[in-house]
Amino acid sequence: MTEWQNRELASAQELAKRGSEALRQGNTAAAEQVFGEVEALLDMSPDAVRTEEEQEGALRLRAQLYNELGVLNQRKNDVAKSREYHERSIEICEQLREAGVEFRANSAATHLNLSSVLAAADEIEEALELGRKSVALIEELRGEGEKTIDALALGAYQNMSLLYARGEDFEASAAQMEKSIDLVNELAEGGEQRGLPQAAQTAQRLSVMQFEAGQHELALEWGKKAEKLAEAAYEGLGKDVLPIYVVSQINLISYNEQLGYFADAEDALWKGLEVSSNHVDILRRGLGFYDSVRKQADERLAEGNLPREEVEEGRNDLLAIIEKMGGLPEPAPAPAAN
Repeated sequence: MTEWQNRELASAQELAKRGSEALRQGNTAAAEQVFGEVEALLDMSPDAVRTEEEQEGALRLRAQLYNELGVLNQRKNDVAKSREYHERSIEICEQLREAGVEFRANSAATHLNLSSVLAAADEIEEALELGRKSVALIEELRGEGEKTIDALALGAYQNMSLLYARGEDFEASAAQMEKSIDLVNELAEGGEQRGLPQAAQTAQRLSVMQFEAGQHELALEWGKKAEKLAEAAYEGLGKDVLPIYVVSQINLISYNEQLGYFADAEDALWKGLEVSSNHVDILRRGLGFYDSVRKQADERLAEGNLPREEVEEGRNDLLAIIEKMGGLPEPAPAPAAN
């Protein structure tokens, strides 16, 4: 390869970094333009004029480029293009691995990304197959002591958990989510807390799927796990993640109410209000809770450990808070359909 061709490849690598940064910042138009320039540079020199080492470098860059273009097109809701780019990236990843090149981390990331694309397109079986390949590669690397793969592992386990849940295989779903929770807690103990919010939200989604499938006790179990993760996220990362905690408490009110655990539902309500400084969404859900349980028979309330007088007392306390703040604001309108 000539000195000019070396500079060409170095320029392509530098441009790819700029494109990746633009994509991370949400500037898809700029990223797409830069990635187009990268691909043009790679196409300028055929592999025949490159040494084996130089071919490897170009293939690595092209695999990364196609993975990024897959992500970019997923964000543009172009499933067909996203799938095409991810599949091209996987093909190159396999080519590199067959040649003895260590490229498992990149391959795992691309398999995970394509799994996510296909899950969004309701192609669950293929998404599961890709997700399993991603997890297998990740666990190989983690078994060898590779720690830089941990963030990817969190996403891979959570992806598999939700995929299994969509098929109502809640046992397999829980096993994958437990792996994610174990890892996120391990990272948090070491001072890395950024994985907590996503883990909390995934546990919330899992609990909602269980609830909608009629698995109410299981939903409550995972609702509590989501609450614990949300609390840790809020304590470690502050008010930016408060909305995640609010959702956890609202879910727990609903799950306990559905099961007739009225006292526990009330406990979730007041705990949520205390932690969130009377968040309006919890106030609104609490008012709905009291209005609902007031319609229950006295025997049913007693079975739920929340006698009628305590219902009325709690409702009056809630109304006093709402009155003091000048009433509840109108709920935000739902976003318009595209």
